Amino acid sequence: MSTFIKRNIKNKGARKRKQSSDSDEKEEESSVVVTHDKRKKANPNVQSTTAVRKAQSKSLDANSSNSDEDEASIVVSYKSKRTAQSEGPRDQGATAELEIETETDKDAQAIYQKSIDINKELEGKEDDKVYRGLNNYTQFFKKKDSALGNAASGMVRKGPIRAPANIRSTVRWDYQPDICKDYKETGYCGFGDSCKFLHDRSDYKHGWQLEQEGSSTGKSYAADDSDGDDTKYEIHSDDDELPFKCYICRESFVDPIMTKCKHYFCERCALAQYKKSSRCAICGVQTNGVFNPAKELIARFKTREMEGNNSDSD
Repeated sequence: MSTFIKRNIKNKGARKRKQSSDSDEKEEESSVVVTHDKRKKANPNVQSTTAVRKAQSKSLDANSSNSDEDEASIVVSYKSKRTAQSEGPRDQGATAELEIETETDKDAQAIYQKSIDINKELEGKEDDKVYRGLNNYTQFFKKKDSALGNAASGMVRKGPIRAPANIRSTVRWDYQPDICKDYKETGYCGFGDSCKFLHDRSDYKHGWQLEQEGSSTGKSYAADDSDGDDTKYEIHSDDDELPFKCYICRESFVDPIMTKCKHYFCERCALAQYKKSSRCAICGVQTNGVFNPAKELIARFKTREMEGNNSDSD
């Protein structure tokens, strides 16, 4: 009779732990466990944001390290020419040329002159089958040297004229747009009487020019009667607004006062009215017993007294 014994094959691939003599000491010490992430196979059906964030953080770290290296490698150094002359043109741009137009070796005049020179060179020779451009075909009919013909100078030719290189642009602020500038500066206008602008050659100074001249010289153009006192030209209309008699007693003011609503009374009349009512006798506004001395009215009475005394003395 045969018997079968079942073997325990659990943990078949596991390695046996080596036993050491100081195993008891290691068990007493604190052990640190380090977990390693297992590499997972990339599954396109599974999407997550953690992997994207990790990739972005890695790219940012790489860019920052590269930028630090670039900044460390960039060095700016300045070296003097050791000359006492200033940079730029020595004649302060007096002989500078205008460079905003087409170059003189590429404009229409240069192209036309080049075609004329090539035709003169190939005149009477056999065709060499060489293409020299659209503008340089052989011309069997020689044109006359005129503006409509073979002229190649700057101002006597057809087509675009080469712009002058020595002209400087100037700006003029026109404070009188209704006046003909030609007639004012030269006394002649090509339009004649049909010019829509005013033909006037008189020269007027602006207000700011008059003020500037007056302040610089210490004089004014109205020095005969102004004397620098601007109050002479002020128009005072307060005399018409000030009353000449009290509203309550219907007589001339005696110690005049003024209420908050700017009504004038005698001091005695105002106090008597206040015992009856605290409101204004004219408009009925609450005064609360506030009465101020009427300085303007008192000053007016004084000036009238002075004028009367002066007239009596004369």
